[in-house]
Amino acid sequence: MKFKDALRTKEFVLTSRVNLVDVADVAALHRQSEILWPVVDGVHLAEGKLAHMSGLAAAALLLPQEIDPIVHVNCRDRNRIALQKDLIGAAALGVTTVLVSRGGKIPKSVELGIRNVFDTTALEFMTYIQGLNQADDAVPGAEIAVGANAEIFAPGDDWIPNNLIRKCDAGANFVQLQVCFDMHVVRSYMARIVASKLTHRARFIMALTPLPSADMARWVQKNVKGALIPDGIIERLEQASDPKREGIEICAELLQELKTIPGVSGADLLNLGNIEAIPAAIDASCVRSP
Repeated sequence: MKFKDALRTKEFVLTSRVNLVDVADVAALHRQSEILWPVVDGVHLAEGKLAHMSGLAAAALLLPQEIDPIVHVNCRDRNRIALQKDLIGAAALGVTTVLVSRGGKIPKSVELGIRNVFDTTALEFMTYIQGLNQADDAVPGAEIAVGANAEIFAPGDDWIPNNLIRKCDAGANFVQLQVCFDMHVVRSYMARIVASKLTHRARFIMALTPLPSADMARWVQKNVKGALIPDGIIERLEQASDPKREGIEICAELLQELKTIPGVSGADLLNLGNIEAIPAAIDASCVRSP
């Protein structure tokens, strides 16, 4: 089953990520994907700030293995013509889902001479894909599902998700939310999303990860934009005799709770290098139907 079909038919979808920075060859790519694919509905191919194998190349290598890639497309690295070429190429390869984002700005100090492109906005490119999907000569059944990013926070009672409304208007089929270990914030945020009736238009997927240590939790807090990790989670990891096992149990507990929150349609488990912990957390949570 393709991820875009799982979005439509499954109550709770699961995704994870191949860490392309750690992929030096085809064997390394397949090692990661073979661990993840049995327990997820789609595999994200995210674009980072460092040089790594392109998501499009990785998708071309994964599709023959019947692994469904979610190819990330960011507006930081390419101009509009290059984005359009990559999208058409991805569709020709058999990619059926892309996640469109602005992309984080690369600081000048990271690498001498690198320039941020930002020739087009994520919203504009999503609208372009929507136009292709709705064109009279579009191939039936070949429409590309489109994802968008959003940061999660505790909104006020009068908050209206105007930016997300615009993304849904531009054709977003699902919204990938940022890392959040605070279920009170998730419930507050999703209550406003449900009240705005956006869950009738898109599926909302929450990001988690099995944290292997308190130090890694602090690193995520500092380096992953918008990540919310309560102090209580860090204290549990600090006090645990086996922090890696504790991180898996925390992730499993939160997966179980996420499945009960109205409006949450799934989870994306980030790959922080401890990739074997991802299927372990999913198995411990029992959220994956047999």
